[in-house]
Amino acid sequence: MRMRELYDRIRRKAEEEFRLGEKNLQLLLIIFIILLVNLAGQTLNVRLDLTRNRVYSLSKKSREVVSNLNEKLTVRVLFSRDLPPQHSAVFRYLKDLLEEYDYYGNRNFRYEIVAEKDLEKTAGDYGITPVMSKEFVSDQVKLRRTYMGLVVQQADVIEKMNAVTSTGGIEYTITSLMQKVSSKVDGLLRLQRPIEVKFYLDPNVKFLPIEGISTVEEKVRKAVEKCNQRSYDKLKFQVVDPSKGPGSRVVASTYGLSMLSWKGGTGTFGKAVPAGDYLMGMVLEGQGRAEPIDIGVAPTIFGKNVLVGMNNLEDRISGAVDSLVTTNPKVGYIAGHGEVDLNDRQSRDGGWFFRLLLSDVYQVTEIDLKEGDIPSDVQTIIINGPTAEFSPDELYKIDQFLMKGKKAVIFARSFAELRLPGQMQMQGGPRMMPVKTGLEELLKHYGVMVNSDFVLDKSCAKVQLESFIADYPVVPIIKESGLNRESIITGYLKGIAMDRVSSIDLDKKRIADLGLVSRELVRSSPESWIMKGNINLHPLLMSPPPNAQYGSKTLAVLVAGRFESFFKGQEAPAPAPDTEGKGPKGAAPARGALATVTRLDETVPSGTTEIVVVGSSEITTSGFLDDADKILSSGMPRGDAEAFPNGLFLHNMVDYCAGNFYIPELRSKRLEYNPLERIGDSMKSLYKVLNMAGLPVLVLLFGFITWRRYHMRRKLIQNEFSREV
Repeated sequence: MRMRELYDRIRRKAEEEFRLGEKNLQLLLIIFIILLVNLAGQTLNVRLDLTRNRVYSLSKKSREVVSNLNEKLTVRVLFSRDLPPQHSAVFRYLKDLLEEYDYYGNRNFRYEIVAEKDLEKTAGDYGITPVMSKEFVSDQVKLRRTYMGLVVQQADVIEKMNAVTSTGGIEYTITSLMQKVSSKVDGLLRLQRPIEVKFYLDPNVKFLPIEGISTVEEKVRKAVEKCNQRSYDKLKFQVVDPSKGPGSRVVASTYGLSMLSWKGGTGTFGKAVPAGDYLMGMVLEGQGRAEPIDIGVAPTIFGKNVLVGMNNLEDRISGAVDSLVTTNPKVGYIAGHGEVDLNDRQSRDGGWFFRLLLSDVYQVTEIDLKEGDIPSDVQTIIINGPTAEFSPDELYKIDQFLMKGKKAVIFARSFAELRLPGQMQMQGGPRMMPVKTGLEELLKHYGVMVNSDFVLDKSCAKVQLESFIADYPVVPIIKESGLNRESIITGYLKGIAMDRVSSIDLDKKRIADLGLVSRELVRSSPESWIMKGNINLHPLLMSPPPNAQYGSKTLAVLVAGRFESFFKGQEAPAPAPDTEGKGPKGAAPARGALATVTRLDETVPSGTTEIVVVGSSEITTSGFLDDADKILSSGMPRGDAEAFPNGLFLHNMVDYCAGNFYIPELRSKRLEYNPLERIGDSMKSLYKVLNMAGLPVLVLLFGFITWRRYHMRRKLIQNEFSREV
């Protein structure tokens, strides 16, 4: 009996030890599985971004850039911690986005969020200045100094953004800065000779009554030295007296620098300074190109003259170095026919802002067709609102450029404004005269017809008259429904604004005969009509006529494919004679018995010609682009103007033609405005009832279905067992 008890005791103990060992083994297996799952999760995890424009995910281009870095690159975030709510969201989004970069980046990428205690010193080292941020406290608006900067650094080369105040376009900013830094590093290292930085300073300028003029040379020298430290010592600085060389006027006209006009009199230190125009400005020369930097003077409200452009001089020098060493693709800008002037910084009708808009990616080069052919390294040309006629030879050069499978963006101008004397201008507004340039026939041959009219639209901007606000139908507001969602150019936009835009017709038969593909990019609303004949743009004279035919009108198109030359079957036009009548300007030497002639009657088989035509050139002017936010926000809630990013529209057209298809997607992530479609009162009531009663009804319905399934299952079991009995 005792042996039996001892045996049972030993058996039970062995079973307990076995079960304990089994439990320990199971525990170890569970821990091992958990570790394996976590390790797998680090490399095999799946991320889903269900937002419309994938704003929380990196685009393919950003992933390529950050994963292919060849040298160490650091992104530093200089943000104050205690930010107002509207800016706290920006910091959170920026941090989330940098984590995405870190996830896809290789070992050369890192990011750093500067600690609060080091923020002011680090910001000072990088030249990041604080911005004034509004905050509502106790029903009062208070202003605070906050830092919201971003720095991208590779080796000694630095690019920065002084203030990141919106979540819009952050990914585009970071990716483009990373590309810019890498390109700048490569460009500086390739330089065989240093970049010459010449500070042109007339001796008499030092005695003009300008505040801070005595130290201007020292400040310029320090700014250049600081840039030189971050440019691998590739800058060579010198101060030049223009009066000892070709002269101030010659230097100013050569580089496009502004001059200081002095009427004569006694300057500082009692020195008499004669009347004249004096030069003070900088020029950076390298790689066969030059970049001017103006240093101007402006009066204050107290009557003093102060230097303009000194606060951000270091950034301006760095930007000029970028332009000289980076290899941005060239875009040709046709000039010489009354086009919008890209060098006009002062006038609202100038195109300086348009040029600045494109300069982040492209090198915009002006081309005078009277001087010669379009350079071979130009793949895209822009023709922007010409008013003078093109000669047959110039049209031939454009035609042959397109036959090489290259691209063109054309902003048409059907009317030119006739400037009238002041009293006549007040009586009826500006008068418009039709424009004929010869481009009309060229485009018509390709199947595109720009009409001599203006499209007016009830969906339009508003203008402030003397005592009331009036609709301004000549500035149509194009909403999402009027944009082609399948095109890269307009697919990411939510809306744009047009100004003095002409309607465009497509010759479908001609396009089909040529085997081309056409797309309508922009259309006006169904409540638009046409103004032609006697054009008058006074707001009070723009009501639709009684017999107006309403309907959506085409405002921008794209035509692509293998084109047929406009000059097919014709002799090539001879170059126009020069101004002195001595023969063709820019003509080649007289041909002998043997000569080489290039003549294309259709697009080359290896290429595809693409033309984007927009019925307005006004949308490229500085005045319209600069004031678009104010124009479009009239009568709308604050911030809604962000839904009309005209700058993106212009940039997207050039991006598409240049083959940079990724840029529109990146830039589109700045579009945060998602307007609700207007609905009638009956639909509002229906939605309200559904929201209030819908959820309880769904709960009751779900409960009823569950009860019915339970009841049917119970009945089925009862029937099964009753049959067995």
